[in-house]
Amino acid sequence: MSREHVRQAIAALARPEPLCVAHRGASGHRLENTLEAFALAAHLNADMWEIDVHLTADGICVVSHDANLLKHAGVDVEIAQFTFDELRKYKLNNGEPVPSVREVIELAQRTGCGLYVELKAKGSGPKVVALLEAMRFDRAVLGSFDIAQVAELAEAACPYPLSVLVPVGADPFVLAEAAGADMIHLCWERASDAPHELLTDELMAEAGRRDLPIVAWHEEREREIAALRKLPILAICSDLPEMISGYRPRKDNPIEIVCHRGANTVAPENTLAGAALAYRMGAQRVELDVRTSSDGRLVVIHDDTLARTTNLDGPVANRTQEELTHCDAGSWFHARYAGEVVSELGDYLSLAKHRGGLFVEIKAAEVRRVMEEVAAHDAWTYCFFWCEDSAVIDRIQAGYPQARTMRRRQDFPSLDALLAAGKPYVIEYDYRIDDLSEFARARAAGARIMVRFFSEVPDDARALIALKPDMVNIDDPFVFSRAYDAWLQSEAGRTADTNTGTNTDA
Repeated sequence: MSREHVRQAIAALARPEPLCVAHRGASGHRLENTLEAFALAAHLNADMWEIDVHLTADGICVVSHDANLLKHAGVDVEIAQFTFDELRKYKLNNGEPVPSVREVIELAQRTGCGLYVELKAKGSGPKVVALLEAMRFDRAVLGSFDIAQVAELAEAACPYPLSVLVPVGADPFVLAEAAGADMIHLCWERASDAPHELLTDELMAEAGRRDLPIVAWHEEREREIAALRKLPILAICSDLPEMISGYRPRKDNPIEIVCHRGANTVAPENTLAGAALAYRMGAQRVELDVRTSSDGRLVVIHDDTLARTTNLDGPVANRTQEELTHCDAGSWFHARYAGEVVSELGDYLSLAKHRGGLFVEIKAAEVRRVMEEVAAHDAWTYCFFWCEDSAVIDRIQAGYPQARTMRRRQDFPSLDALLAAGKPYVIEYDYRIDDLSEFARARAAGARIMVRFFSEVPDDARALIALKPDMVNIDDPFVFSRAYDAWLQSEAGRTADTNTGTNTDA
């Protein structure tokens, strides 16, 4: 496979929007340049991982941004002065050793991700190329701030596309020509508060004339990401890859994702971190569970006891709000979330006001108190409510007509019986047990359709997507997002076959 062929293949992946390059892996969530950061980036649907390469004393390619381990392992160890075996004796702050490039390639092969390799150490380029070729890994780009390293690979007829990293103030086209690069990587995140404005029409036109795809800096600002995504560039880097790779449904099938207890497969359930991550990836709503503390405050936690998801024990109802908002509700999931606490319902209402909606399950709380809190935040339009005790839903519908409620189809012998109990805003169907052919009748009665879908089987998800429910209540939004993309591709294929007269059923 030629260098140009690889470049074109990678560029084709970027249509119609820029690729997501996880900067040092999912480094906003896990320790940068570690196997767990790369594995999480794959789960978050990143297309490629940006990795930094140094050489050990015996010439082994390893992945680390810094040349010294002091920052991420707490030891003053220069990578270039230790053999690979010696280096592996030191553990990074997450407990892993410094990964080899070989290990990262193996993980990329298993997860289907590409590699965007930044060459740090002189002489690392040819070694990385040899590894990639020996391991038959095709989807890779190699680049550096060091023009000489890129030029060396260009002169050696490197079979992989080459990128030149461009600092603020430098002319990208001068650097690209000097390096013999195939693309330009603009490292302009600190150039201004709105660096996308530096991608002028003139710059974009010149890049097009020279056939130089553009890779944008690592970006975590929502406004900047929104602006960059509209530009005809190859890729955007980010410490938070879910902001680039997130869920974006098509207008004719705008299924809303409702994240069950937040993004609970990648962050601790029922925490503000999990809710924020869900919104960042494109989920429209977060489901949460409300209970009452011993001093009458509304708190968000699923279980009636604390041991499973906090460092406390005993019933939730026996603890004060002060105790709950100072406990550790994140370390059980991952050390990165040690600062998470059991937050109040009001905190979620404030977060959701400008981010999305909430599906509030009332576990153990007075209806009056919940409604007062919602009213205080003027949150009627972005919340709906459910309780396993149907009498609670009855009280909400009778006493608070402005409140939106949900009913489960499985709790009634027929759709007519459900509607007779009081028309809800949402009817939830379980994809495993309920009659999904009722959607049209339920919609005709004024209800929105939500499907409870706790499966991670892509084929099941694609079949559900084809039914076009209004919402899905799911544990893993990233699996569903991948399935939605697969559904889009299949629909595009059907359209193409229809336009060409091909019979796909033959």
